[in-house]
Amino acid sequence: MILIDNLNILKNSYPDIWNKLKQIEDKENRILFNIEETRNGEKTLAVTKDDKKVYLHSKYNPIKEAETIVDSFDDIDENTNIIFYGTSLGYHIQLMLEEYNNIKYYIYEPIPELLYAFLSNVNLKDLNNSRLMGISIGFSGNTIDKFVDRNRDKIKIVELPSHKQNFEDENEDFNQTMLKIIKDKRRTIATNYSFQKRWIINSMKNLKEVLSTPNIILEKKGEFKDKTAILVAAGPSLNDEIENLRYIKENGLAYIFSVGSAINTLIYNDIYPDAACTYDPTVKNQTVFEKVKEKGIKNIAMIFGSSVGYETLENYPGDKYHMITSQDTVARYFLKDEGGKGINIVQDAPSIAVVTLQLLYTLGFSNIILVGQNLGYRGKERYSEGISYRSELTDKEIENSIWVKDVYGNEILTNESLDSMRQQIELYIKLLPNINVINTTKGGANIEGTQFKELKDFMETTIKDKIVEKNRLSGNKTIYDKKHILSQTKSMDKSFANAKKINKEYKLILSKIEKSLNNRNFSEIEKLYIKLDKELKKIENNEFYKTFILPMNRVQYKVLADSIDDLNEEKNPYQKSKRILDIFGMFISICSSDIEMLKPVYDEMMEDIINYISI
Repeated sequence: MILIDNLNILKNSYPDIWNKLKQIEDKENRILFNIEETRNGEKTLAVTKDDKKVYLHSKYNPIKEAETIVDSFDDIDENTNIIFYGTSLGYHIQLMLEEYNNIKYYIYEPIPELLYAFLSNVNLKDLNNSRLMGISIGFSGNTIDKFVDRNRDKIKIVELPSHKQNFEDENEDFNQTMLKIIKDKRRTIATNYSFQKRWIINSMKNLKEVLSTPNIILEKKGEFKDKTAILVAAGPSLNDEIENLRYIKENGLAYIFSVGSAINTLIYNDIYPDAACTYDPTVKNQTVFEKVKEKGIKNIAMIFGSSVGYETLENYPGDKYHMITSQDTVARYFLKDEGGKGINIVQDAPSIAVVTLQLLYTLGFSNIILVGQNLGYRGKERYSEGISYRSELTDKEIENSIWVKDVYGNEILTNESLDSMRQQIELYIKLLPNINVINTTKGGANIEGTQFKELKDFMETTIKDKIVEKNRLSGNKTIYDKKHILSQTKSMDKSFANAKKINKEYKLILSKIEKSLNNRNFSEIEKLYIKLDKELKKIENNEFYKTFILPMNRVQYKVLADSIDDLNEEKNPYQKSKRILDIFGMFISICSSDIEMLKPVYDEMMEDIINYISI
């Protein structure tokens, strides 16, 4: 039976775990386990697996064995957070927590019966359950990703060796999933940190373009039913399809949309797509369209995400259309259509192909054909021809590559970034009902949810008639609700003024905390901390902060938010006070600096808005 203290902890904090363990007692085919006494009087645990009896602890001295396990970890300190994989009777867990009495820990046990045995023999209160951050049985509905996500220190996984040895499949599943969780976390932080400011500044500077061009989704949503779109990417297999694409273009068999650098390969071969899609927020994105600008090509429309690098839009000779991205908090604050409805957005993604897939689905295309979507390498090639900045893979890049299945079932090399794009495409294919995607990329990575068919075969069987109508994408600029924009503008100006007042009060409280710290007046600091927390709440509710400053500093804001729980657990008042000054001080310093930096961009954007309203 589970110990009564553990039962109460489970019911109060982990009801899902409790519901799963309740079933163990009545389960007839459960893994059989026995608690046995060792020669030195300690307990050990044996399980019957595949008709064999195996021990998860020493039959002679399990504590000595646990000491050996703990001693094998020489890189753990008080700043380490630990995930214990495998419980059994928890000797190693207990010893590790005794040696490091400040670390936080998480228990992951893939075998429900073993967690049941653990909780029936080890009292969580003896393991300082206030430091216990979570318990999981498997990854379904688990909270281990949140533990990893909130962690600001080192994470160490401590495996019970006998558990790993006897339950290999579960261990492999755990390692693969943890690897993905950690990679996703690193990728998200890196992406946010790299682009958080550019997304917002681009959105502010691009608002003028948004207000003077058609919103392709609002104007054309669902208008391409029974039509075929070709989404052309710049993978090396695009070289194989140039003549097929030329025939399709010349005979109007499908609408052609290029993504990313593919525009350059198409121009290089004198094939002009119906539209070139772009969303990259970086400065260097403008180089993708250098050739279009140099040649003054006017008959290729550009469909841009509203948070794209603003330099990309400058001096573009052709028609432009916009789509609001999920990174654009600016347009979402100011704009509504004239019917008073909110505006449709496309979700940001690791690849413009994923964003364009959403767009083409929303426009109503019945068939979406992928061309040049390799999502992997072909030999040492990563790009198709005609791209000035293309280069062969280096030996180091090849060395760091990973293997994935291609459309023929063979293995090809790719990198983690391209593989992440593949996974995102697969995700959206699952999410978008009735989407029909055909992948024609010869030798490209297999994309689940698509059907592979060579483009030539698809042309012979499916796209034989002319469907493209001249100027089908054309339209007037979208008229957004001007009354709403005016109202939002006035409200934003007030929020801007209030933001400055909040900052002033916030900094004043910090200076009082510093003064109280010098006087060791910790009771006063607690009162001031409550006031500081109220100012932070004001920041979180201020529209200027919500629209511009917090999204520009989402990584630092998350660090602050995650740190508050840790602060509340800090028992040393001096350390707590110092950390308040450091964490809250750093945050307001960054925000204040950004407000000053943003002021001229804000003024320019407001002028653009006033000009739009006054027309």
